[in-house]
Amino acid sequence: MQMIAVKGLVKDFGSFQALKGLNMQVKAGEIYGFIGQNGSGKTTTMNILAGLSRPAQGECIVNSKDVTKLTHPGDLNIGYLPEDPKFYPWMTAHETLVYLSGARKIGHTGEILRWIGLKDAQNRRVGGFSRGMKQRLGIGAALLHNPQLLILDEPSSALDPEGRNEVLHLIKELKSMGKTILFSTHILDDAERVCDTVGMIDAGRMVFEKPLAQLQKESTQPMFDITPASAVKPEILNTIEMLPGVVSLTKSTKAFTIKAVDNAVSVSVMRFFSEHEIVIESFSQRKARLEDLFLQGVNGR
Repeated sequence: MQMIAVKGLVKDFGSFQALKGLNMQVKAGEIYGFIGQNGSGKTTTMNILAGLSRPAQGECIVNSKDVTKLTHPGDLNIGYLPEDPKFYPWMTAHETLVYLSGARKIGHTGEILRWIGLKDAQNRRVGGFSRGMKQRLGIGAALLHNPQLLILDEPSSALDPEGRNEVLHLIKELKSMGKTILFSTHILDDAERVCDTVGMIDAGRMVFEKPLAQLQKESTQPMFDITPASAVKPEILNTIEMLPGVVSLTKSTKAFTIKAVDNAVSVSVMRFFSEHEIVIESFSQRKARLEDLFLQGVNGR
């Protein structure tokens, strides 16, 4: 069963086209990581999926409802967390959830506060909360009406490592409760830690959309992270990339990464360094990470 089905989504802001025929599908019960650089179209997509914006073209079915025909965003019956949730600073955490529950006066706010780790802080004013506490309160607010689908926009953005761990733990707990979670992020390590499926957007288009396990299986070729003692000339890097067995070379500020067909390539690469008197500070081998796949997808467009 699909909780989200998007086909040919287009969104324009004046002369700027933010989404250029985006396709995506989110299955029931999975954690879907929507990854991409800032400005790639993630938040635009999330706003459309949450019923807060209308596309110029395309089909968009969320929780069995056509977003293009909604009269009110609440009709979607989803939980939504914006990138930077705002609350009345003079309210306590408990008052905030009671207020947001509306006319229903939901009675399980105390249980939600306990689950998101804010039970001991329920009578503190939200204005004094840390960013991580506000993110957890936002997740609690998204759960008030017990939706089966949650859409979380950059839930771990701008958090310290402890805050990120807390939010990611909550996301995994939500899946164990039978929820479907779509969350966007530009922190690729977060997606790699919790996701079942990953969709990568770049410049308004979906670059790939695959189960994380499949992506990792398809990228079994070894990676070599190399840091030279001094800058290497571009023409030398070009020569290295042409060596037999080298699939690609990606340069960063002070180092570069080689993707190879097998481990034996390291011997020819090190021989090349020796022949050209290139001093290497560090040379390490690892498996491909989601970040490598991301850079490969962007650079390959």
